[in-house]
Amino acid sequence: MAIHSVIKWLIMTGLAASLSGCFSSFNQASKDKQSLPSWVSSPPQNQTHLYGVGSAPKIDNLALAFSQAEQNGNAQIAQQLTTQVSQINTQNTQVSSSNGKEQVSKVQTAYTQVATAPIELEQATNEERYAGSHYVYVLQSIDRSRIVSRLKSAIHDLDLSIIDNAGSLTTTLGEDAAPADWQTYMRLIPAFAQRQSYVEELQLYSTERTLAGRASDEVISIERQLNQALLSYGVDPSQTPQANTLASALSEFGMTPKSPALFRLVSNTSQHSEQQSGRYYVFEEGSLALFGPNDARLASWTVSARGIAKDQQRAADTATMNWSKQAISAMFTWLTRLD
Repeated sequence: MAIHSVIKWLIMTGLAASLSGCFSSFNQASKDKQSLPSWVSSPPQNQTHLYGVGSAPKIDNLALAFSQAEQNGNAQIAQQLTTQVSQINTQNTQVSSSNGKEQVSKVQTAYTQVATAPIELEQATNEERYAGSHYVYVLQSIDRSRIVSRLKSAIHDLDLSIIDNAGSLTTTLGEDAAPADWQTYMRLIPAFAQRQSYVEELQLYSTERTLAGRASDEVISIERQLNQALLSYGVDPSQTPQANTLASALSEFGMTPKSPALFRLVSNTSQHSEQQSGRYYVFEEGSLALFGPNDARLASWTVSARGIAKDQQRAADTATMNWSKQAISAMFTWLTRLD
């Protein structure tokens, strides 16, 4: 899944500057005749905040020097968060079944293809400033407790929405997914993807020993049912000229290519090629149509793609592969954004 929003902000604002001031300044601290504040060498430590100390050379423009030091302090916090990310046990919800690994991989693959919305979190704030003879120093902080509280609230609200959506299913949890419920299941994909994004963020900031953001038994059962639906519904690309490449693209989006299936694909494309500077440029364009239950036409998309290679057949194969990926991406986006 995604770089976390706060880490991204901290790294973008602080990483470049940190290379010039974050480490060298501490080696030069002895040049300051004044005694440095204790927080420079020993920043506070507690369960509610993360702290970072930054420094920068002292220049005539003191405001600019402090600004650079704050960026360095932000970068130090980002480094702490990055270290925590590598230590987090991001176990996925387990699905108990004879082929559980396959089921988990289906929803997890689908989740990665959904564009989730970041939650607006706290940004770093300045706690202390100090100007020495040669360097300026700052203490930056992030209130992790407020971030944890907001994320827990967002996950709680999302779980209520998931349960409410699942309430419209015509079969009970544990039974085979009904073809008539396909729209409800497709709406659950982005909901669970968003939930996973929030949980990963929560695990980053939470100090709980247990896995933060664990779902209730009811939500776990709904996700298990979603797994089962993605496997049982399936999408049939076998009657298209791009059967193999469409099947591969479907798998990349967590869909199950099989025949027969609840959904069926029909394509109508053409290719043309050009040769320039010893390379072949093959262009493939055309439409992909999706048919659903009772063979009803649901939607269609027009897609263009190209392939480039020294060998014409390889360029043509690449164009077909790229066309298939773009077509399935458009289809998946439509399916998971149904009102």
